[in-house]
Amino acid sequence: MLGIADADSAEHPTDSRSFIIHPVSCPAPNRLAGGPKLSGACHLRVEPGSRLAEIYGGLEAEEEYFCNYEVNRQYLSDFAAAGLKLSAFDDNGELRAIELPGPRFFVATLFQPQLSSTEARPHPLIVAFLQAC
Repeated sequence: MLGIADADSAEHPTDSRSFIIHPVSCPAPNRLAGGPKLSGACHLRVEPGSRLAEIYGGLEAEEEYFCNYEVNRQYLSDFAAAGLKLSAFDDNGELRAIELPGPRFFVATLFQPQLSSTEARPHPLIVAFLQAC
């Protein structure tokens, strides 16, 4: 989609110089003890007009993370130029969700909605995905 021949993730050993996914730049302020750099709950700012804003019914959320990798901010303009919507950021301006506009449901998140979803209170993103299927 971005047209980068050697695009890869730093999660895998490779000779690539174009890591779209790279290690988290700084740990979350409320990092879980012994957890990955980005773990625990973090504030999320959702972009107006995004599918996520519609799903949440607002422009802010708290989400649960458990990861050591994130989107390399060097490629954000490439994602936007390719037609993807940068739809949510943390308080440090790091991308946390991206969407492909259109009728099909395509929302990719760094947070993990299943961590806060319960049978009694399913996460709104999971509900929206199931409704779209």
